[in-house]
Amino acid sequence: MRDARIRYVRQAVNIGAMRNWNFVAKQARGQYFKWSSANDYCAPDMLARCLAAMEPDPRIVLCFPRTCLVDQENGSLTDYEEDIELMEDSPYERFGKIRRTLKLNNAMLGLIRTDSLIRTRLNRVYPGGDMVLMAELALLGRFLLLPEILLYRRIGQETSSNRLSPEEERVWLDPLRTSASRSPLLSLHLGYIGTALRAPINLSEKLKTLRSALRSAAWDREKIYSELRRAQK
Repeated sequence: MRDARIRYVRQAVNIGAMRNWNFVAKQARGQYFKWSSANDYCAPDMLARCLAAMEPDPRIVLCFPRTCLVDQENGSLTDYEEDIELMEDSPYERFGKIRRTLKLNNAMLGLIRTDSLIRTRLNRVYPGGDMVLMAELALLGRFLLLPEILLYRRIGQETSSNRLSPEEERVWLDPLRTSASRSPLLSLHLGYIGTALRAPINLSEKLKTLRSALRSAAWDREKIYSELRRAQK
């Protein structure tokens, strides 16, 4: 039996993880959106719990539960203790907190308001591009963290992008490129700076956010210079 609510799309060629995630987001028709990967799974009531928590408060643009990590090799479970909540009123404070404390991007697998998501530039096609998206969403609204563990993420060599070699990461991110990004750190900082400049927030918050992004880039300038020197060689 066919269900008119379900649409299946298969890409003609491999366009990479980031472009595929972005493509799916652009196809969304509903009020809420969730990315789901083949590696991970969630509790049957996760979406209902997130929806119930978000609906009363339009300031919440994303809701996700606490996460349990599942070892790819042996199936052992480990509660992840570093999921973060962003309920501050200030966009600048949310931006700063997510940049300082977001490590494993479990929030991206939560429930997101579609109208907020499509206001962003979605995932950038370079290492850490999903983190820039999260910072951009944080400037648009709050992230609510449910106290229960309802999300399960598999972690292993074949399921974790941070364990890939540079060449494997290039193919995973963007198989259309012939070489890896020459300066991923510079791209990351430019992403944060651009996000601060474009954010639809008041001037005071925008200036503080931009100053924070520029200061962070300045702190990493030696690493950026090293990347650029290696690329020239």
